[in-house]
Amino acid sequence: MDLNQLTVFQAVAESQSFTKAAGRLGLDKSRVSRALRALEETLGATLFARTTRSVRLTAEGEALLRQVAPLLSGLRAAVEGAPGRSSLPTGEVTLTAPPDVGRALLAPVLARFRVRHPAVRVRAVLTYEVVDLLEKGVDLALRVGRPGAGSFVARKLMDLEAGFFASPRYLERRGVPSALPDLAHHECLWPTPPRGQGPFGGGRGRPPPAASVECSDFGFLSEVARAGGGVALLPTFLAAQDEALGSLVRVLPGVAFRDAPLFLVSRPGRPVPTRVQVLKDFLRESLGR
Repeated sequence: MDLNQLTVFQAVAESQSFTKAAGRLGLDKSRVSRALRALEETLGATLFARTTRSVRLTAEGEALLRQVAPLLSGLRAAVEGAPGRSSLPTGEVTLTAPPDVGRALLAPVLARFRVRHPAVRVRAVLTYEVVDLLEKGVDLALRVGRPGAGSFVARKLMDLEAGFFASPRYLERRGVPSALPDLAHHECLWPTPPRGQGPFGGGRGRPPPAASVECSDFGFLSEVARAGGGVALLPTFLAAQDEALGSLVRVLPGVAFRDAPLFLVSRPGRPVPTRVQVLKDFLRESLGR
């Protein structure tokens, strides 16, 4: 038996009108009539006495309503109480991001998110690994450069910018570079590049000076730069706090690299649990450009 037929039956019985029941259910009146006719044929009983002016339950219809009404009410309560269906977002969301993005961009956003949605817990997994969302049970991911491979939904949030930074102590000792070629005379702190590219990306003409220190972790490079170790190529979002405190100074401010889009990646398919959707919306609101 189609349980939707019982839902239609209850709506007509309570409203005593095919038209009102159709409006309540968002159906055509003809579909309501067909559903009731099919239910009566299945049960072998007439459930409603119909006239041009009224619709009323027969004795069989009244008996059926007494039996199915509490059962349908219980089913609705179970569905509405299922995880992800509550009007108040609640539960846990697992989110992955590169460590640098997590510390500098995600951490302050999550602090504000928790104020707005205190019943949603966030488990942040900070890793440079491109995590398979479906295989690892991860709800959302922040990824830099490329959204990754596999089955997912990706939305670009912003373009990340990188520039050159050094400590005041280093610049006093070695001087301030005034053009890119001057970097050949400095200690250079470069990120480990993707295969086949230099630290400034591919196709930029003259190759950059060799790195004095190279590392895939921008946080480590910024530590070396703060200690006076050289000129570092860093994401501006990561260097912003040190720049505000005066522990790092931006050099060659007219040179910027904007090759790294930031993507928000989520699992495919519907429906999206409310707790996941509110975090997705908050990340777009906070980090989208």
